[in-house]
Amino acid sequence: MFYIIGDIHGYYNKLSGLFEKIKKHITDDDTIIFLGDYIDRGKHSFEVIEFLIDLQHNYNTVYLRGNHESMFLDYLQGREIPLYMYNGGQATIDSYIQMVGSLQLPEDHKAFFNSLKLYYETDDFIALHAGMRPGIPVELQSSYDMIWIREDFYLKQYRWPKLVVFGHTTTVNITGLPISEIYDDVHKNIIGIDTGAAYGGPLTCLRLPDKKIFQSY
Repeated sequence: MFYIIGDIHGYYNKLSGLFEKIKKHITDDDTIIFLGDYIDRGKHSFEVIEFLIDLQHNYNTVYLRGNHESMFLDYLQGREIPLYMYNGGQATIDSYIQMVGSLQLPEDHKAFFNSLKLYYETDDFIALHAGMRPGIPVELQSSYDMIWIREDFYLKQYRWPKLVVFGHTTTVNITGLPISEIYDDVHKNIIGIDTGAAYGGPLTCLRLPDKKIFQSY
């Protein structure tokens, strides 16, 4: 089984609450995939990263890169500072200063951010943060698209040969349905699971292949 978890955005309580629900189901053969955007907006980005780092010692885990991790790394190098501030970066800065006294990242946090993958592929599905452009193999997609694309992915009338699971765009902005509803388009073969944890919605986990949904509330 694969347990795929959407955008956390510094909401440690939602992450820990969701994990309490799913951990009793997870076996040694299962893999947990995180779709990125672990930080920003919520108040506890440091604690989220600590949790994820600890998790990999006991579970098979895959950590993907979101656009917020990319912006954070740019910010740390003095690039794109207004963009990062506009997208909730101050919450992450405050979290690190509160927990370690400065924005000097612990070595294991540096290693975590620098190890994030752009996508994860099996015989049956592709998981990534934002999406892809139709007709291009995943290994040839641009890194920018995989963490930033929106309408050019999910609005295209195109059926993907493999199921594509993504976060990044809150599902309510795609479907207009209640914020807790995932976006499962069986015609396009895509599933969006960012149910707006940063905006009052739950944090969502999709289990494959049975498509069972777990949520933080």
